[in-house]
Amino acid sequence: MIPLLPFAAGIITGAVAVRLLKTDRTRKSLNQAGERLRDATVSSLEGIENTSARARRRLARAEAAKPRDDESVIDGQARKDEEPSS
Repeated sequence: MIPLLPFAAGIITGAVAVRLLKTDRTRKSLNQAGERLRDATVSSLEGIENTSARARRRLARAEAAKPRDDESVIDGQARKDEEPSS
């Protein structure tokens, strides 16, 4: 008899939940919650996009400032000094 009580309680709870989900008020609340969740997700993704764009720009500047493999920092400075100025 005892195992039958949780089973019956589950059936009753499920029936109440299904009945609540069918009401317009509950459906409207769920739609509003979905819209808020969607808006928050879009906002978060835009923030991630902006952050990654800044990181890419920063890495590109660091890569451009980095000396090539075949020259050292001293060689690079010496080449700048040797170039004729226009």
